[in-house]
Amino acid sequence: MKLLILAIHWPVASGRYVLDALRRMGHDARSAGPVPEPPNAIWGGQVDPRHIWTPSEIDEGWTPDAVLIMDSNMGAERSGDMPWVVYGVDNHVRDYGQFDVDHLFLAHGHGARIGEANVTWLPCGYDQVAFKPGPAWSKRHYDAAMLAVMYGPRAELLYALRDIPALRMAYGTGAVYDQYAAVYQDSKISLVRSAAGDVAQRVWETAAMGCLVVMDECPDCEALGLVNGQNCLLYHDTAGAVEQVRWALEHPTDAERIARAGQKWAKLGTWDARAQVIVDWLQAQQKAAETSDDQARD
Repeated sequence: MKLLILAIHWPVASGRYVLDALRRMGHDARSAGPVPEPPNAIWGGQVDPRHIWTPSEIDEGWTPDAVLIMDSNMGAERSGDMPWVVYGVDNHVRDYGQFDVDHLFLAHGHGARIGEANVTWLPCGYDQVAFKPGPAWSKRHYDAAMLAVMYGPRAELLYALRDIPALRMAYGTGAVYDQYAAVYQDSKISLVRSAAGDVAQRVWETAAMGCLVVMDECPDCEALGLVNGQNCLLYHDTAGAVEQVRWALEHPTDAERIARAGQKWAKLGTWDARAQVIVDWLQAQQKAAETSDDQARD
């Protein structure tokens, strides 16, 4: 299919991962939309210029079979008679009511608009090319890592981890792609604190890289198959997070077993698999339209 992704071209964006996935799948996928200023800006800082994402060159006369909007804070005026859909990663805090589209694919099963007729729950995923497994769990240098925007609850959690003696912790904001991967591939534990009860893509990414995910229990965990003590460790508050990290480091054999199960779980959630769900829906619409046209001619 010929697919146009409309997105704000941040260096790290779900639209970029989906674009890459669609191209790997053999589709003619291109992107359009604004570029932030400066173009390597992210999370209040800047990243290596080589990570800049720029819109595709689109030849005059190229017309997509479908349009996919990949940003929650971007407007787009609908045109053409092809299907328009949204993939929204923020439906835990937004309702996406501003878009005139045929279908919504939304990342969080407990968020706004879930349950409506034109909505499909489609969780986040990970890029299997960018985030490959690291060395054996026991050989990793860092005990734990948290690369994320350090808003209040995350900073509180980092502060509380000082109670664990000699903990080797990697944390901060701004590492992306290979820098981000290098840290987690060398970390035993991926420490996750959601922004608003959302299972974000870093859960799949870091689990896929072989980390033991220690995360706050979110509404979607059960439906996603995230089970405490089986493929992750869950906590309810800061004290619980510290105890889960402490337990994992004191029980490395069990912790590594859980990490391996988490890695197996994550492999089912690639962006390629997520993109295929969208493509299947679009191709079903395409087939239905063709059938309708044939019946009209008859």
